[in-house]
Amino acid sequence: MSHRQTIARLYDETGHLVLRRCTQLLRDPQEAMDATQWVFLRALETELEVRSPGETLSWLYQTAVHRCLWTMRNRRRRGHLRVVHREELVGQPAPSAEGQAIDRDLIEQTIAQVDDRTAEIALLTWGMGLSNDRAAQMLDVSVRTIGRARVRFEQQLRATAGEEAS
Repeated sequence: MSHRQTIARLYDETGHLVLRRCTQLLRDPQEAMDATQWVFLRALETELEVRSPGETLSWLYQTAVHRCLWTMRNRRRRGHLRVVHREELVGQPAPSAEGQAIDRDLIEQTIAQVDDRTAEIALLTWGMGLSNDRAAQMLDVSVRTIGRARVRFEQQLRATAGEEAS
């Protein structure tokens, strides 16, 4: 049985337990479902070794609790940021579809100009919107490495934008 099939079976058997734990902590069914799915995606990413049912369930619960705590902290942080940056957020026009297409083209051109590692980091952080911490976890590198790659990408992005403007 492949690892993916093992995790799928584990989800079928224990997903409702993890969902119940997340719902108890978050008190929001949608956020609880998101957290539950994240836990099992994390099990796939880390290639969780399924040993005993108790040990595996313990790992799932621990990971779920950490994700729920992160979600709660992030929820509070978003509220704080909205208050702090209210004036900046109010009255800002939505970007036009044409402007978004140009930006997307510029980003694609820039990705083609940088090395593979920097491009991968740019896709994770710019394209998928992952935090530096999460991208570092996924790539098994330091957060500082992610930060330096983002700086390189942003410098190249500015240079590419400057070339297009002239």
